[in-house]
Amino acid sequence: MHLSHFAAPADNQPGGQSHFCPNCGHSLSASDTFCPNCGYQLDGSQAAPVQPTTPTPTTNQTTTKPSLRERLRGGKNQSPASKKNRRKWTSIGVVVLLLIIFFVWGFHHYSRQVTLDRAITDIQKGQNMTNDFTSSSPDLKITKSSLLPINRYYSAHAGDLSSLKDQLAASGRSDNGNFSFRTNGRHMLFFPKYQIIVSPVYPTVTTNHTGNKITLDNKQIATATSDNYSKRLSALAPGQYHLKASGKIGKHNLVNSGDYHITSSKSYDLDLTTISANLNTVPGSDIYLNGKKIGTVDNSGTYKLKDEPWSSDMSVSAHYTSSAGKAVSNAVQLQKNDDGNNIDLKFPNLISNSDADDFYSNLFETVQAVANGNDDETDDNGDDMSDFFSEGSTGSFYNQLQKMASGYYDDDDIYGTEMTTSIAAIKPGPNGTSVVTFDVEYDFELEDTHHIQTLRYTANMKDTSHDNSANLSYEITSVSGSTTIKDTHRDKDDD
Repeated sequence: MHLSHFAAPADNQPGGQSHFCPNCGHSLSASDTFCPNCGYQLDGSQAAPVQPTTPTPTTNQTTTKPSLRERLRGGKNQSPASKKNRRKWTSIGVVVLLLIIFFVWGFHHYSRQVTLDRAITDIQKGQNMTNDFTSSSPDLKITKSSLLPINRYYSAHAGDLSSLKDQLAASGRSDNGNFSFRTNGRHMLFFPKYQIIVSPVYPTVTTNHTGNKITLDNKQIATATSDNYSKRLSALAPGQYHLKASGKIGKHNLVNSGDYHITSSKSYDLDLTTISANLNTVPGSDIYLNGKKIGTVDNSGTYKLKDEPWSSDMSVSAHYTSSAGKAVSNAVQLQKNDDGNNIDLKFPNLISNSDADDFYSNLFETVQAVANGNDDETDDNGDDMSDFFSEGSTGSFYNQLQKMASGYYDDDDIYGTEMTTSIAAIKPGPNGTSVVTFDVEYDFELEDTHHIQTLRYTANMKDTSHDNSANLSYEITSVSGSTTIKDTHRDKDDD
């Protein structure tokens, strides 16, 4: 018989038949309280040790890294407090950015130069001026109507407006003291408030007959109570105003009216009277009174102004138009004591008759020298022929004269040539030029006779008296083609 050995189950209770340690399996005696091998307490008060277990990895498990957005945001599972803080700091950042934009815009928009540029544009256009101006005196209330005269003047005088801008930008004050430009408070607590401060003027008007009615910008402001009446006007902004006095003198209804640039507290004469004067200028010129054409000068060169209602802003000028363009004389302000006088209306830089006569006489003296074989092309003053022309020796008329004079010299039938000049007319040209019509008489000495021809030319000339590079006070800029006005022969026996 085959015997199988069976191990009896461990009994960890004392007093048993056989004992084994329940922890390590070592044989124990009945009296052992602790295992002599591992020290296990055999009375049952110590729990069995827990063996560590190794987790079984899951097949095909993938480890995913958090995305960039999740890392920046702190992962999807942020606490409510973290989200609240993030929103708070985002809001603060937006507010700071808006404040920066606001202050950058404000300090630019309300800066001194930008404000002045805006104010000058408003003056020219007549808009938003009540925002641009303030008054230095409570006498002058800043309203759209009270500032209208400023716009009225400067919108018609762009050059003066530009000068005003330059003065305010440079010194903060206009040359006449009427305007200053400086801070006057603040915009929105933070930005400087620049304004043009206007100083009012207090003009006086006078007139010479009881009952004369005085108006300012077509609004009646007074009626004269004496023949020597004056009235001081209330505060006005410096600018352009229309003053008028009207009344009946004898059987005549008279008016003294005009536009005035009032910039000071001076007196303005609105007497009712008439004026007559002789206006002397270039024949054919149109006469303008305060910008309105009233007549044309006759061939004598005189226009008779007769019984014209006088005003203290009475200005006359002459306008002359030709194929060269339009010329305007200097304006003359007529005074009451000019009544019955001669008034000259002169065109600027217009050559005089005597200067023109000398100029062309000297020019053709040089031409005559070439025609008679003289190598020296100068006049008695030492001026060369080319000095008479703005283009010098490259000018077309200079070369025509050279060619003509050389041809006379080369002509064997001509024994000698004499040239005599005279001035036919002088007219004003545009931009201070002169249009001179002159005649040249050519006397050709032939074998038995003199052949005499007179040719007429018209030349445009300019004043070069202020040009240091020019040798003469005037120069020819162009010449039109010649016209024959005389062609005769004279026997030498008649000399």
